[in-house]
Amino acid sequence: MIQDEIKVSTQTLQWKCIESKIESKRLLYSRFAISPFRKGQANTVGIAMRRALLNEIEGASITYAKIKKVKHEYSTIIGLQESIHDILINLKEIVLKSESFEPQKAYISVLGLKK
Repeated sequence: MIQDEIKVSTQTLQWKCIESKIESKRLLYSRFAISPFRKGQANTVGIAMRRALLNEIEGASITYAKIKKVKHEYSTIIGLQESIHDILINLKEIVLKSESFEPQKAYISVLGLKK
């Protein structure tokens, strides 16, 4: 039976801080370099690190939107210039402030034509 040889790296991962700044009490910035990775491994590690770091950020944002009579984000509504996709992208730009750590519900009601 013939087996393919698989090279296994014996190098250990090394990391170093390239840059670090404290701009204010709540605004911290750092940039790190980690290497060497095997092919495809950097994306896996990067995505996991991004998710872990994003979970630590506190704040409020719109995470769900429902529009009556709209089945999916690429639908259109007669009389509306923007697509539903554009509206959803614009909703993400809204800056919210909340004193609660629990999910909240809000409603927007729009009637009539734009003047």
